[in-house]
Amino acid sequence: MAKKAAKKKAPAKKKSAVRKSAKKAAPAPAKAVKVVAVAGKTVTASALLQAIADHMGIKKSEAKTMVEGYTDVVKAYVLKGAKVKIGDIGMIMVRARKARMGRNPQTGEPVKIKASKKLAFRQSAVMKAQVMGGR
Repeated sequence: MAKKAAKKKAPAKKKSAVRKSAKKAAPAPAKAVKVVAVAGKTVTASALLQAIADHMGIKKSEAKTMVEGYTDVVKAYVLKGAKVKIGDIGMIMVRARKARMGRNPQTGEPVKIKASKKLAFRQSAVMKAQVMGGR
């Protein structure tokens, strides 16, 4: 038997080097969130945790741990005086209110109102546009 001579393959042409910064991977499309709530209804914590668990494909108990951890961290930052931006939803912060003069509505008598702090939320432009429906 005659042995066949092994053919040498030509070296493969190298593709031109493309910078990684120039070539960006497309973001994964957002998974559609299944919403079972109807407008005007209050969503319970349990229903919200179930929706998060379903959306992420994890157990409800894992979703609860994750959400509780997230809220604990957000609270800690807000209580320290930081503004916390939450994605395309908005920003949570503490606002200081100055002392001012008010009026007793029954008697019309001027009343001093002490300085105070309040929790505030400012919606993002993206969320505002979505809520307004493109007006």
